Amino acid sequence: MSIKKILPLALGAAVAAQASANTFEGSLSNEAVKADVSIDRGSYFLDAGGMYHTDDGKYGYIGAHIEDKDTAKDYPLQIGIGARLLAVDTEVGDNDDGVAVGLGGFYRYTFPKANRFSVYGSLYYSPQVLSFQNIENMYQAEIRGEYRTLRNALVFVRYGLTNVDLDDYSSDAEMNKSIGIGVVTYF
Repeated sequence: MSIKKILPLALGAAVAAQASANTFEGSLSNEAVKADVSIDRGSYFLDAGGMYHTDDGKYGYIGAHIEDKDTAKDYPLQIGIGARLLAVDTEVGDNDDGVAVGLGGFYRYTFPKANRFSVYGSLYYSPQVLSFQNIENMYQAEIRGEYRTLRNALVFVRYGLTNVDLDDYSSDAEMNKSIGIGVVTYF
């Protein structure tokens, strides 16, 4: 299946899942828009999303994560590990798209004495053995500061980067390397 078919499927899954999603997340920078949804299934959750950047390209993904919710009740942290199937189009030139399986997870720490504030970080890495078509390897990283404005919503400032090492090019493609603002809503 080509990147041209996988990317619309991933983005379509994100839009379709929004109706029954437990979480919707959106962020903006001057040149990029990013949206993610997740559906809670108890001890695991499914997620889908994508990003469009005016200069760097676009990606879409679907994923699954496990999370220890019993521990999260007693501690100020939330940890999840999982995998994402990513379809990437970097806008570098010809042969600049591909598919990869990223392994990784996220970490959120909520400050106990100031429980409206939290710090979130995520990292997903796709080695060469899990990267296909024109991708040699890739990683996605994000860090953000969050503030819970309502019981079911928080706002954040983020810095993110998606780095794609392409087979046919001497330099890496850096996508969505920027600061953005966003919101997370819980249903």
